Amino acid sequence: MIKYDRLLACRRLGPQPREANSLSYLIRGFCMCHRFSLLAKALLFLAVILLAQPNLMAQTWTVIAQDAKGDGKDPSLPDAAMLAYRYDKQADILWFRIAVYRGLKPNAFGVNLIFDTDTGAEKLNWSGMNSGFRFDKILTARVTRDDKGYSGTIGIGDAAGVKANKLNNLLQNNLRIIPESDAVLIGVKRTDLTDGMKMKVVASVGSNEVWNDDVPNVGSAAVDLTAPKPTQGLREIDTQRNNFHFPPGIRTIAADQMAANTRRGRGKQPLILIPGVYSGLSSFDEFIARNQSLYTFYIITPPGLDDTPPRAMPSDDLKLGERPWTRLLERDVLRLIKVRRLVSPVIVTDSHPGSTAALDIAIENPSVIGGVVIVGTNLIQFLPSPKDPTRRTPINASDRVRLVEDGWALQWFKYVTPETWLSNDMRPEMLSRELQRGQKAVEEIERAPLEVKIRYLCEFWASDVTTNFDKLHVPVLVLTPGFDEKYLSDPAHVFTKMAYVDLWDKVIPKSPYVDIVKIDNARLLVLDDQPVLSDQTIAAFVRRLRH
Repeated sequence: MIKYDRLLACRRLGPQPREANSLSYLIRGFCMCHRFSLLAKALLFLAVILLAQPNLMAQTWTVIAQDAKGDGKDPSLPDAAMLAYRYDKQADILWFRIAVYRGLKPNAFGVNLIFDTDTGAEKLNWSGMNSGFRFDKILTARVTRDDKGYSGTIGIGDAAGVKANKLNNLLQNNLRIIPESDAVLIGVKRTDLTDGMKMKVVASVGSNEVWNDDVPNVGSAAVDLTAPKPTQGLREIDTQRNNFHFPPGIRTIAADQMAANTRRGRGKQPLILIPGVYSGLSSFDEFIARNQSLYTFYIITPPGLDDTPPRAMPSDDLKLGERPWTRLLERDVLRLIKVRRLVSPVIVTDSHPGSTAALDIAIENPSVIGGVVIVGTNLIQFLPSPKDPTRRTPINASDRVRLVEDGWALQWFKYVTPETWLSNDMRPEMLSRELQRGQKAVEEIERAPLEVKIRYLCEFWASDVTTNFDKLHVPVLVLTPGFDEKYLSDPAHVFTKMAYVDLWDKVIPKSPYVDIVKIDNARLLVLDDQPVLSDQTIAAFVRRLRH
């Protein structure tokens, strides 16, 4: 629900629509009826207030730029994290949300939005970190707040105003300013900026006296108010969501409760199968059916996947670096081995959290398993170091957790909408050469609650099991999808090639205990796309373990 102080913090942007005023008069007259209770009057009055502020109720934003943490000039001042916008078409008001990592003091802060409206007006180079950006309009809110509201430099200026050190020479006190705990919202009439519907923008944050950080640091963010909503690559967040908490009514299991597990098959060699976030309900079904006589299968399902109840979310903080859900899965696998008295079982998994759990067990408890098979996935999420402007150097382990927790988790995944998730998630053609099989897998994958998928994903992003590869002494077989040349040459599949092909060749360290086998003409569902070759390769690996 919207907070009252946010309503009071708004600066007006001209008169209310006539329809709203007419409605308020009608309801005011209705409330004068003697039969109307005081409580009903109060509730109706509150409803009118909320209905009269439609652009404050909506909290869905389009993200157009992100910025690394810790790159500002002064660590005590606001550090830019993300720039997003939304457009209230009916009121013709353009809202911007400038999120920060830290340092925001709601009673004294500074925000600039620097625009290239491409109108042919005189342009200047921005004086902040993003000095290559040329602009023709500047929106300024360098303010302090007292009992009467905000005061300071508020408004819009142009190149002439900047030269004269008058940053609001065109319009003054025409903005809506709403501070939040980790962001500042700025509302402005579009026509106060430009008559057009497209513009480029850079945001700058700092104190009410000095600039500190920009987002983006290079280039600019594009705003196109005429563009249709994309079906793929949507970048919307809803700041009323919190994907690190379950909505009411979700049944969870206690931390000490064992993950769901079943037994199938009748073979001599035990295999522990761990389906992952990107597996789907039936990911191992065909593999099990083909190999019933060779192996005895123990399928253990990470809680929250495949229609199982999830574990409760950590209550105090994210703890992504501690990976509590992944660690509990490891505990359950070890408990399964002990209770079932399994001798040299082989763990087979096809995506996180199973891939991370399997490698952790291999490194930390090598005596309890015979080997690990990892199918059609990657071991780490490539994250570029914020210290490398080329974004080619991998982030180091010590910075990884901080980047994921403070940046990706709290600024993006916390608020990401289901629609955004779906538009950026696995596509059927990425999972399988047979689109029908791929589509079925997509539908099964998306049955898991969004909160569950995000929790497992963020723990995976925060981890890097390869840092301990020097301690690995358990044989590991990796079946990587070879895809095909046509698929990989498509520019739309650049991420797939980087994450599932190049990562194994260029980023993941080599180990004498890791055998990587590329399965040609297979996609991520390797066991289904190339069943004969996959089964033969796994069987040969298991035979080698016995000798």
